[in-house]
Amino acid sequence: MILPKKFTDESKINFVHTSSPVSKSDLKEFNKLVDFLKKTHKDVNVFDVERGNLDPRYLAASENERLRKFKRAINDVDWLAPIYGGTGCADIVRYLNDEDLGDFRKNRPIVNGFSDTTFLLNYLYLKLRLLSFHYSNACGILGHSNQKQFFDIISGKITEYSYKRSAYQWLSPNDGPAEKIEGIALGGNFSTFRDLLDICDLRPRSWEDYILFIEDIDLDLEDLHRVIIALDERGIFMHIKALVLGTMDEKGFDSTWNKLNSIFGDKKKVDHMFEYLISDVIEERTEDRDPLYILKVDNFGHGIIKDHMILPIGAKTTLYPDGKITFTGPFVD
Repeated sequence: MILPKKFTDESKINFVHTSSPVSKSDLKEFNKLVDFLKKTHKDVNVFDVERGNLDPRYLAASENERLRKFKRAINDVDWLAPIYGGTGCADIVRYLNDEDLGDFRKNRPIVNGFSDTTFLLNYLYLKLRLLSFHYSNACGILGHSNQKQFFDIISGKITEYSYKRSAYQWLSPNDGPAEKIEGIALGGNFSTFRDLLDICDLRPRSWEDYILFIEDIDLDLEDLHRVIIALDERGIFMHIKALVLGTMDEKGFDSTWNKLNSIFGDKKKVDHMFEYLISDVIEERTEDRDPLYILKVDNFGHGIIKDHMILPIGAKTTLYPDGKITFTGPFVD
Protein backbone atom coordinates (compact mmCIF):
# COMPACT_ATOMS: atom_id res chain seq x y z
CA MET A 1 0.00 0.00 0.00
CA ILE A 2 1.23 3.49 -0.91
CA LEU A 3 -0.44 6.26 1.07
CA PRO A 4 -0.74 9.73 -0.45
CA LYS A 5 0.98 12.61 1.30
CA LYS A 6 -1.33 14.45 3.68
CA PHE A 7 -2.83 17.74 2.57
CA THR A 8 -1.13 20.75 4.19
CA ASP A 9 -0.85 24.50 3.67
CA GLU A 10 2.25 23.81 1.57
CA SER A 11 0.61 21.29 -0.76
CA LYS A 12 0.88 21.86 -4.48
CA ILE A 13 -2.54 21.49 -6.10
CA ASN A 14 -2.90 20.68 -9.80
CA PHE A 15 -6.30 20.71 -11.48
CA VAL A 16 -6.34 18.67 -14.67
CA HIS A 17 -8.83 17.86 -17.43
CA THR A 18 -9.14 14.09 -17.85
CA SER A 19 -12.54 13.79 -19.48
CA SER A 20 -15.30 16.21 -20.47
CA PRO A 21 -15.22 20.02 -20.33
CA VAL A 22 -16.89 21.80 -17.44
CA SER A 23 -20.49 22.59 -18.29
CA LYS A 24 -21.56 26.22 -18.25
CA SER A 25 -23.78 25.61 -15.24
CA ASP A 26 -20.87 24.15 -13.21
CA LEU A 27 -18.09 26.52 -14.23
CA LYS A 28 -18.97 28.94 -11.44
CA GLU A 29 -18.57 26.18 -8.84
CA PHE A 30 -15.18 25.20 -10.20
CA ASN A 31 -13.88 28.76 -10.18
CA LYS A 32 -15.20 29.10 -6.64
CA LEU A 33 -13.09 26.11 -5.53
CA VAL A 34 -9.96 27.46 -7.23
CA ASP A 35 -10.43 30.87 -5.54
CA PHE A 36 -11.13 29.19 -2.20
CA LEU A 37 -7.86 27.20 -2.32
CA LYS A 38 -5.79 30.12 -3.55
CA LYS A 39 -6.62 31.97 -0.33
CA THR A 40 -4.66 29.41 1.69
CA HIS A 41 -2.27 27.85 -0.83
CA LYS A 42 0.46 29.52 -2.87
CA ASP A 43 0.77 26.79 -5.49
CA VAL A 44 -2.60 26.20 -7.17
CA ASN A 45 -2.48 25.42 -10.89
CA VAL A 46 -5.15 24.82 -13.52
CA PHE A 47 -3.77 22.91 -16.49
CA ASP A 48 -6.02 24.34 -19.14
CA VAL A 49 -6.27 22.55 -22.47
CA GLU A 50 -6.59 23.93 -25.97
CA ARG A 51 -9.54 22.76 -28.01
CA GLY A 52 -9.32 22.02 -31.71
CA ASN A 53 -11.99 22.68 -34.30
CA LEU A 54 -12.65 18.98 -34.72
CA ASP A 55 -12.79 18.13 -31.00
CA PRO A 56 -16.24 16.78 -30.08
CA ARG A 57 -18.13 18.89 -27.56
CA TYR A 58 -18.18 16.12 -24.96
CA LEU A 59 -14.37 16.11 -24.61
CA ALA A 60 -12.35 18.82 -22.89
CA ALA A 61 -9.76 18.50 -25.66
CA SER A 62 -8.15 15.91 -27.90
CA GLU A 63 -6.63 12.76 -26.48
CA ASN A 64 -3.08 13.98 -27.14
CA GLU A 65 -3.71 17.41 -25.62
CA ARG A 66 -5.22 16.00 -22.44
CA LEU A 67 -2.46 13.40 -22.14
CA ARG A 68 0.25 16.04 -22.62
CA LYS A 69 -1.16 18.27 -19.89
CA PHE A 70 -1.81 15.31 -17.60
CA LYS A 71 1.84 14.23 -17.81
CA ARG A 72 2.92 17.76 -16.91
CA ALA A 73 0.49 17.85 -14.00
CA ILE A 74 1.77 14.63 -12.40
CA ASN A 75 5.44 15.62 -12.64
CA ASP A 76 5.30 17.74 -9.48
CA VAL A 77 2.10 17.56 -7.43
CA ASP A 78 0.70 16.85 -3.96
CA TRP A 79 -3.00 16.87 -4.83
CA LEU A 80 -4.00 15.88 -8.37
CA ALA A 81 -7.63 16.93 -8.82
CA PRO A 82 -9.44 15.82 -11.99
CA ILE A 83 -11.79 18.65 -12.86
CA TYR A 84 -14.82 16.92 -14.36
CA GLY A 85 -16.23 13.52 -15.27
CA GLY A 86 -18.15 12.62 -18.39
CA THR A 87 -16.15 10.68 -20.96
CA GLY A 88 -12.49 10.29 -21.86
CA CYS A 89 -10.43 9.33 -18.81
CA ALA A 90 -9.65 5.96 -20.38
CA ASP A 91 -8.21 7.74 -23.43
CA ILE A 92 -5.22 9.04 -21.50
CA VAL A 93 -4.75 6.58 -18.63
CA ARG A 94 -4.15 3.70 -21.07
CA TYR A 95 -1.06 5.54 -22.36
CA LEU A 96 0.65 6.06 -19.00
CA ASN A 97 4.13 4.52 -19.05
CA ASP A 98 6.68 3.46 -16.45
CA GLU A 99 8.03 7.00 -16.17
CA ASP A 100 4.55 8.34 -15.46
CA LEU A 101 3.93 5.65 -12.85
CA GLY A 102 7.30 6.59 -11.36
CA ASP A 103 6.01 10.16 -10.94
CA PHE A 104 3.03 8.83 -8.99
CA ARG A 105 5.30 6.70 -6.80
CA LYS A 106 7.63 9.63 -6.15
CA ASN A 107 4.98 12.29 -5.52
CA ARG A 108 2.28 10.15 -3.84
CA PRO A 109 -0.44 12.69 -4.66
CA ILE A 110 -3.94 12.75 -3.29
CA VAL A 111 -6.21 11.82 -6.20
CA ASN A 112 -9.98 12.16 -6.00
CA GLY A 113 -12.96 11.97 -8.30
CA PHE A 114 -15.91 9.83 -9.33
CA SER A 115 -17.94 8.77 -12.36
CA ASP A 116 -15.50 8.62 -15.32
CA THR A 117 -12.58 9.24 -12.93
CA THR A 118 -13.27 5.75 -11.53
CA PHE A 119 -10.91 4.65 -14.30
CA LEU A 120 -7.94 6.60 -12.89
CA LEU A 121 -8.65 5.91 -9.21
CA ASN A 122 -8.79 2.13 -9.52
CA TYR A 123 -5.94 2.07 -12.04
CA LEU A 124 -3.64 3.74 -9.51
CA TYR A 125 -4.58 1.25 -6.82
CA LEU A 126 -4.43 -1.88 -8.97
CA LYS A 127 -1.16 -0.85 -10.65
CA LEU A 128 0.66 0.84 -7.77
CA ARG A 129 -1.39 0.17 -4.64
CA LEU A 130 -1.74 3.96 -4.30
CA LEU A 131 -4.80 4.75 -2.17
CA SER A 132 -7.21 7.19 -3.84
CA PHE A 133 -10.57 8.75 -3.00
CA HIS A 134 -13.83 8.09 -4.83
CA TYR A 135 -15.78 11.15 -3.76
CA SER A 136 -16.24 14.09 -6.13
CA ASN A 137 -14.44 15.55 -9.06
CA ALA A 138 -12.95 18.96 -8.30
CA CYS A 139 -15.86 20.80 -9.83
CA GLY A 140 -18.39 19.47 -7.31
CA ILE A 141 -16.49 19.41 -4.02
CA LEU A 142 -17.87 22.63 -2.53
CA GLY A 143 -21.40 21.57 -3.40
CA HIS A 144 -21.33 18.57 -1.06
CA SER A 145 -22.56 18.84 2.51
CA ASN A 146 -19.64 16.77 3.87
CA GLN A 147 -16.84 18.67 2.16
CA LYS A 148 -15.24 19.40 5.55
CA GLN A 149 -15.06 15.69 6.28
CA PHE A 150 -13.25 15.16 3.00
CA PHE A 151 -10.68 17.86 3.79
CA ASP A 152 -10.23 16.42 7.29
CA ILE A 153 -9.59 12.96 5.81
CA ILE A 154 -6.97 14.10 3.29
CA SER A 155 -5.37 16.26 6.00
CA GLY A 156 -4.94 13.24 8.26
CA LYS A 157 -7.29 14.55 10.96
CA ILE A 158 -9.67 11.62 10.47
CA THR A 159 -8.30 8.06 10.49
CA GLU A 160 -11.60 6.17 10.73
CA TYR A 161 -15.17 6.99 9.77
CA SER A 162 -18.48 5.20 9.25
CA TYR A 163 -21.81 5.37 7.45
CA LYS A 164 -25.09 3.94 8.71
CA ARG A 165 -28.40 5.10 7.21
CA SER A 166 -31.94 3.85 7.64
CA ALA A 167 -32.24 3.14 3.91
CA TYR A 168 -29.39 0.60 3.96
CA GLN A 169 -30.65 -2.94 3.44
CA TRP A 170 -29.19 -6.36 2.81
CA LEU A 171 -30.46 -7.85 -0.43
CA SER A 172 -28.74 -11.20 -0.35
CA PRO A 173 -29.20 -12.91 1.99
CA ASN A 174 -31.77 -10.41 3.20
CA ASP A 175 -31.05 -11.04 6.88
CA GLY A 176 -27.42 -10.04 6.40
CA PRO A 177 -24.27 -11.69 7.72
CA ALA A 178 -24.02 -13.06 11.24
CA GLU A 179 -20.55 -11.56 11.66
CA LYS A 180 -18.73 -8.54 10.29
CA ILE A 181 -17.12 -8.74 6.84
CA GLU A 182 -13.64 -7.27 6.36
CA GLY A 183 -12.00 -6.49 3.04
CA ILE A 184 -10.42 -3.86 0.81
CA ALA A 185 -12.57 -1.21 -0.88
CA LEU A 186 -12.59 -1.14 -4.67
CA GLY A 187 -14.91 0.14 -7.39
CA GLY A 188 -17.00 3.15 -8.36
CA ASN A 189 -18.91 3.60 -11.59
CA PHE A 190 -19.85 0.10 -12.75
CA SER A 191 -19.41 0.35 -16.53
CA THR A 192 -16.22 2.44 -16.14
CA PHE A 193 -14.77 -0.20 -13.82
CA ARG A 194 -15.49 -2.86 -16.45
CA ASP A 195 -13.79 -0.69 -19.11
CA LEU A 196 -10.71 -0.29 -16.91
CA LEU A 197 -10.24 -4.03 -16.50
CA ASP A 198 -10.74 -4.65 -20.22
CA ILE A 199 -8.79 -1.74 -21.72
CA CYS A 200 -5.79 -1.99 -19.38
CA ASP A 201 -6.11 -5.78 -19.04
CA LEU A 202 -5.80 -5.63 -15.27
CA ARG A 203 -5.94 -9.02 -13.57
CA PRO A 204 -5.36 -9.01 -9.81
CA ARG A 205 -3.88 -12.18 -8.39
CA SER A 206 -7.20 -12.79 -6.64
CA TRP A 207 -10.49 -10.98 -6.01
CA GLU A 208 -10.93 -12.63 -2.63
CA ASP A 209 -9.68 -9.64 -0.61
CA TYR A 210 -12.08 -7.07 -2.04
CA ILE A 211 -15.41 -5.50 -1.19
CA LEU A 212 -16.69 -4.12 -4.49
CA PHE A 213 -18.66 -0.84 -4.44
CA ILE A 214 -20.59 -0.08 -7.61
CA GLU A 215 -23.04 2.51 -8.92
CA ASP A 216 -24.09 3.74 -12.34
CA ILE A 217 -26.30 6.15 -14.24
CA ASP A 218 -27.85 6.03 -17.70
CA LEU A 219 -27.24 2.28 -17.86
CA ASP A 220 -30.26 0.44 -19.22
CA LEU A 221 -31.23 -3.11 -18.30
CA GLU A 222 -29.61 -4.79 -21.30
CA ASP A 223 -26.37 -2.80 -20.87
CA LEU A 224 -26.39 -3.76 -17.18
CA HIS A 225 -26.67 -7.39 -18.25
CA ARG A 226 -23.62 -7.08 -20.53
CA VAL A 227 -21.47 -5.43 -17.87
CA ILE A 228 -22.40 -8.05 -15.29
CA ILE A 229 -21.48 -10.87 -17.67
CA ALA A 230 -18.12 -9.22 -18.43
CA LEU A 231 -17.24 -9.08 -14.72
CA ASP A 232 -18.73 -12.48 -13.97
CA GLU A 233 -16.47 -14.00 -16.65
CA ARG A 234 -13.50 -12.75 -14.62
CA GLY A 235 -14.81 -14.55 -11.54
CA ILE A 236 -15.32 -11.32 -9.63
CA PHE A 237 -18.74 -12.06 -8.15
CA MET A 238 -17.74 -15.60 -7.34
CA HIS A 239 -14.79 -14.52 -5.19
CA ILE A 240 -15.24 -11.01 -3.74
CA LYS A 241 -15.91 -10.64 -0.02
CA ALA A 242 -19.13 -8.66 -0.55
CA LEU A 243 -20.86 -6.24 -2.87
CA VAL A 244 -22.12 -2.76 -1.98
CA LEU A 245 -24.68 -1.52 -4.48
CA GLY A 246 -25.20 2.23 -4.78
CA THR A 247 -27.59 4.25 -6.89
CA MET A 248 -28.68 2.67 -10.16
CA ASP A 249 -31.38 3.56 -12.66
CA GLU A 250 -34.03 1.38 -11.03
CA LYS A 251 -36.89 3.26 -12.71
CA GLY A 252 -35.24 2.77 -16.07
CA PHE A 253 -34.79 -0.94 -15.36
CA ASP A 254 -38.49 -1.21 -14.49
CA SER A 255 -39.44 0.56 -17.72
CA THR A 256 -37.28 -1.77 -19.82
CA TRP A 257 -38.58 -4.79 -17.91
CA ASN A 258 -42.19 -3.82 -18.63
CA LYS A 259 -41.37 -3.17 -22.29
CA LEU A 260 -39.75 -6.58 -22.67
CA ASN A 261 -42.68 -8.21 -20.89
CA SER A 262 -45.07 -6.69 -23.40
CA ILE A 263 -42.99 -8.13 -26.23
CA PHE A 264 -42.15 -11.56 -24.88
CA GLY A 265 -44.95 -12.20 -22.39
CA ASP A 266 -45.72 -11.34 -18.78
CA LYS A 267 -43.29 -12.38 -16.09
CA LYS A 268 -43.23 -11.93 -12.35
CA LYS A 269 -41.88 -8.54 -11.31
CA VAL A 270 -38.26 -8.61 -10.10
CA ASP A 271 -37.53 -6.17 -7.27
CA HIS A 272 -33.78 -5.87 -7.73
CA MET A 273 -32.49 -6.47 -11.23
CA PHE A 274 -28.85 -6.65 -10.21
CA GLU A 275 -29.54 -9.44 -7.74
CA TYR A 276 -31.61 -11.27 -10.34
CA LEU A 277 -28.89 -11.10 -13.01
CA ILE A 278 -26.28 -12.72 -10.75
CA SER A 279 -28.72 -15.17 -9.17
CA ASP A 280 -26.71 -18.19 -10.41
CA VAL A 281 -23.62 -16.95 -8.58
CA ILE A 282 -25.66 -16.21 -5.45
CA GLU A 283 -27.14 -19.70 -5.54
CA GLU A 284 -23.79 -21.42 -6.09
CA ARG A 285 -22.04 -19.48 -3.32
CA THR A 286 -24.91 -20.19 -0.94
CA GLU A 287 -24.60 -23.91 -1.66
CA ASP A 288 -20.84 -23.66 -1.01
CA ARG A 289 -21.59 -21.97 2.35
CA ASP A 290 -19.78 -18.85 1.15
CA PRO A 291 -22.73 -16.52 0.50
CA LEU A 292 -22.30 -13.35 -1.55
CA TYR A 293 -23.63 -10.60 0.69
CA ILE A 294 -25.08 -7.59 -1.14
CA LEU A 295 -25.69 -4.36 0.76
CA LYS A 296 -27.91 -1.74 -0.92
CA VAL A 297 -27.07 1.86 0.05
CA ASP A 298 -28.52 5.23 -0.87
CA ASN A 299 -25.55 7.60 -0.55
CA PHE A 300 -23.10 6.22 -3.08
CA GLY A 301 -23.25 7.35 -6.68
CA HIS A 302 -24.57 10.07 -8.95
CA GLY A 303 -27.03 12.73 -7.88
CA ILE A 304 -26.17 12.66 -4.17
CA ILE A 305 -25.26 15.90 -2.41
CA LYS A 306 -25.88 15.15 1.26
CA ASP A 307 -23.65 12.65 3.08
CA HIS A 308 -22.10 11.49 -0.20
CA MET A 309 -20.00 8.44 0.64
CA ILE A 310 -16.26 9.11 0.60
CA LEU A 311 -14.83 5.80 -0.60
CA PRO A 312 -11.07 5.33 -0.02
CA ILE A 313 -10.03 2.95 -2.80
CA GLY A 314 -7.60 0.46 -1.27
CA ALA A 315 -8.52 1.05 2.38
CA LYS A 316 -9.54 -1.50 5.00
CA THR A 317 -13.32 -1.75 5.00
CA THR A 318 -15.72 -3.41 7.41
CA LEU A 319 -19.38 -4.24 6.82
CA TYR A 320 -21.36 -4.95 10.00
CA PRO A 321 -24.49 -7.11 10.33
CA ASP A 322 -26.60 -3.98 10.98
CA GLY A 323 -25.44 -2.47 7.66
CA LYS A 324 -22.88 -0.05 9.05
CA ILE A 325 -19.84 0.56 6.84
CA THR A 326 -16.54 1.57 8.44
CA PHE A 327 -13.35 2.66 6.67
CA THR A 328 -10.15 2.39 8.68
CA GLY A 329 -6.99 4.34 7.92
CA PRO A 330 -4.54 5.87 7.98
CA PHE A 331 -5.56 7.25 4.59
CA VAL A 332 -2.66 9.69 4.13
CA ASP A 333 0.90 9.82 5.38
